[in-house]
Amino acid sequence: MTSLSFIWKGCSAVLLEVNGLTVLVDPGNHFSMDEVAELTRGGGPDAILYTHEHSGHFDPDFLSSILREFSAPPVLVVNKGVFRAVRRWVDWDRLIKVKEGESIQISGMRVHTLRAVHPGIHPVVFLLEIGGKAIFHGDSTGFSRMLEAFSPVDLAFVPSGSPSPNASPKEAVRIVRALVPRVTVPFHGDEGELREVERRIELANLDIRVILPDAGRKISLEL
Repeated sequence: MTSLSFIWKGCSAVLLEVNGLTVLVDPGNHFSMDEVAELTRGGGPDAILYTHEHSGHFDPDFLSSILREFSAPPVLVVNKGVFRAVRRWVDWDRLIKVKEGESIQISGMRVHTLRAVHPGIHPVVFLLEIGGKAIFHGDSTGFSRMLEAFSPVDLAFVPSGSPSPNASPKEAVRIVRALVPRVTVPFHGDEGELREVERRIELANLDIRVILPDAGRKISLEL
């Protein structure tokens, strides 16, 4: 069993703690600096991953604050759009640009990417392998059969609706069917959309645990 915890702060902003690693994915500006310091016990995140450059996912001022605040800067894994935005002011020895279909090893985890079904400059979705567990972060993507390449996963954060033009409860369930997760967390949607994902999974008799997150609440799991 692996102990894992996460905090969702809206949109697709997630802070993960797994196997001694702290990873921020698409933080935008949803976390305050005080929260990041408290949640990482003053050390800052080990890595920050960005799926794409849209403002709800990537905020240059927040990233700049992170890089100034902590003495050990995180590794940054970014899509092409975010890379274009930060390449002139982020140290390249901590900056990794990824495109779809790549796999990289960083900070005690392996990161795999596929193309997201979403507007942007080469947006991606992530599969993180940490401590023998597979964790999917779905950006704000719609469904793609390519996602079956990641199956099965232990935990899936699945985009479920607004304001993405591609995500919806129906698309979320299609993604869940492709990934076959043990646990799924609907996010990137309003409360009604998240609950609709839960309802659809129940109606489909899928043997999958659904966790509806509350923004800012820490949730711990044993997987």
